[in-house]
Amino acid sequence: MPDTSFLIDVLQLLAAAIICVPLFQRLGLGSVLGYLVAGILVGPSGFGLISGAEILKSLAELGVVFLLFTIGLELTFEKLSGFGARKFALGLGQVSVTALLAGTVTYMLGHGIAASAIMGGAVAMSSTAIVVPLLAGQSRLSTEFGQSAFAILLVQDIAMAPFLVLIETLHGSAAETGMQLVQALGIAGVKAVGAVAVIVAIGRFVLQPVFHMVANARSPELSIGLALLVALGTSFITEHAGLSLAFGAFLAGMLLAETEFRHQVAADIEPFRGLLLGLFFITVGMSIDIKTAAAHPAAVLGVTLALLFGKSIVVTGLARLLGNGPWDSLRLGLLLSQGGEFAFVLIGLAAAATLLPPEMSQIVLAAIGATLIAMPGIAKIEERIGRWLDVRSASRRDGADARIDDLTGHIIVVGQGEVGKIVTRLLKAWDIDYLTLDRDARAVRALRRDGEPIYFGDGNDAHILHGLRADHARAIIVAASTPGTAEGVAAVCRHSFPHVRLIVRGTTEQEVLDLRKLGVTATVQESTEIGLRLVGALQDDSQADLPIPL
Repeated sequence: MPDTSFLIDVLQLLAAAIICVPLFQRLGLGSVLGYLVAGILVGPSGFGLISGAEILKSLAELGVVFLLFTIGLELTFEKLSGFGARKFALGLGQVSVTALLAGTVTYMLGHGIAASAIMGGAVAMSSTAIVVPLLAGQSRLSTEFGQSAFAILLVQDIAMAPFLVLIETLHGSAAETGMQLVQALGIAGVKAVGAVAVIVAIGRFVLQPVFHMVANARSPELSIGLALLVALGTSFITEHAGLSLAFGAFLAGMLLAETEFRHQVAADIEPFRGLLLGLFFITVGMSIDIKTAAAHPAAVLGVTLALLFGKSIVVTGLARLLGNGPWDSLRLGLLLSQGGEFAFVLIGLAAAATLLPPEMSQIVLAAIGATLIAMPGIAKIEERIGRWLDVRSASRRDGADARIDDLTGHIIVVGQGEVGKIVTRLLKAWDIDYLTLDRDARAVRALRRDGEPIYFGDGNDAHILHGLRADHARAIIVAASTPGTAEGVAAVCRHSFPHVRLIVRGTTEQEVLDLRKLGVTATVQESTEIGLRLVGALQDDSQADLPIPL
């Protein structure tokens, strides 16, 4: 009879997560802290319920792999170039100065070069999982302030790659002097260049044709399988090159970021990423030794305060130096003062590789957890400062400080057949921003060559629509005639984007009535004029005399 004892561990983990995560979300403390507490409860510091921790940790490492893969998917050249040099300088300065200060303090406390470098990198990270949803929920992510915060987080995410390489390089190494560390990193750099060259070559000559072939097969199972193959395959290559699994996944994501498949791939990976990343944070919680932290309360409190005040001062000072206003600089410092989920990743990997002393790791992990607990209160202070500034400057503000990015108020067109092309032609003539989705890989490829902003994917997938910023869109137009498409998009919009106008085509009067019941804003029946009438539903009287370039 097969051994099913591991199922008991899985059931206990799921039960702990289901209890803790919703509770911590309701308290405003976030899901990351909920997973950590769930891990503490079932781990050795809690009730000691889990017996197969090593197997779970191996599986949980895939959560980090998929997290880095999805971050790489977001790093398009367009997004990177849109921030501007000043915002990237702020992000680079924050990571460099914070890492240098934290590393110096660690070295002065008697630890080696390797431990100091890793601890500096870990402390420099803030929580993307907390800050981005917070800004998005308050509709501030597209403002100048939100873009500055996001740029800093983006640089931190990118900086993860060299720190991962550093940990893998130093694993089992005796590099305790600056020169030895430089030599080790130089060898790792050569390996990294070789691995990147292999991955880029595979992506350029193999990956895209394979994605087109799978897309033409119209098989969701194959699409998901290919996404997993790319993420895990590149991780395998970099791991065997002496680097790390997560670094390879990050490169694979960046490789796909400029293709028309990135939104579909992100949607395919999302369920695996969320589940395994939650498992990763549970295993981190299991590794936290509450007894060690409780035995050194002064050290935990000191590190917590040093993190909150130190990072806040660094970010505030750099933002002010680079031209931000004094209050906005202070708000950035407050918002990014906490530790981040990547700090758990770096410290966990370094501790497993015996690069950090166990006692120091436990104290810092406990302190980072404490900063996450403090974050809701700090965020409220930052938000109140922002509201006060809005009221104070309302009489003399011309709107420039609330600038929104190019993807606010745009139109999402689902389907690029004959009708869809009429719609996008009109939108282009009227200078209205739009993005297009289609499931025909060959058509997507051809239109992208012509400069069309089109992506491969399903319009009834909420993750893909989120990737196209549907929550900031003016409307979604369903121009596709595939049966069930309009109903699927309507169901997704009713649940995830209820405020966005939805305009669809229908073939029969009964279908139109059914779509109305699903919450569709406007419906248009079949004929050649469908494209004109769909766009006409967006017009107001002042636009009625716009030319129609047919």
